[in-house]
Amino acid sequence: MNEKKSLNFDFLDESPQKTGEQASAPAATLKPTSVPSADKVNFFEYFKDCFTNFSEFAQKHLVTSNPKYLLLAIWILGIGSAADRLTSSESSSWGEVWAIAIFGGILAGAIAYYIGGWFYHVRVGWSKGSGTIDTARNIFTFSSLPISVTAIGSLFFNHLAYGNDYFDTYYSEASSVDVIFALLALAAIAYSIYISYRGVRAVMHVQKGRGMFWFVIAPAIFYILILAGAIFE
Repeated sequence: MNEKKSLNFDFLDESPQKTGEQASAPAATLKPTSVPSADKVNFFEYFKDCFTNFSEFAQKHLVTSNPKYLLLAIWILGIGSAADRLTSSESSSWGEVWAIAIFGGILAGAIAYYIGGWFYHVRVGWSKGSGTIDTARNIFTFSSLPISVTAIGSLFFNHLAYGNDYFDTYYSEASSVDVIFALLALAAIAYSIYISYRGVRAVMHVQKGRGMFWFVIAPAIFYILILAGAIFE
């Protein structure tokens, strides 16, 4: 049993701060001068930082109650959460699918932001972290974007590749596009879990062991169960 101690998850924790130095972290990460700079950030630079350097992005932009592009991120989250449920035999055209996704995404995104973000904040508390519920909701929303973008991409490229024939041929079996994006979705899920953990460690200072369970292991188990249910349905 002692051999399990050799497992090392430090690659998830690339911040140069050591555990003993975390007491000084809040003062460094919550400087009020970092928040106003969000208004000057280019749209593409903003989301490039979100996807490529999330821990620093979260410290700079997500500690305010209303970060830039928050409504857009909530909308994308909502469209992505609805996307998987729309390519069914009950759909007859892509116009119908996109209308439901775009307008239904507003409600789905709001539900995900408030309820999903609330539970995210609960997990922060279970992990002995600190911070406001707004910050937790922001981190939850922006760290979920890789999954949502992948789901939207699947709809978009199926639309381009097959048109309305998709609903006659592929609603009950996977198309080539579906297979490709299923693999991309696995990578997106793994990356979303990774940046989520980095974000709560950097901004909300959750304990390493508890944070590893609630933000890495538990979400991984959840997604494995979801994928298993989809496969054996």
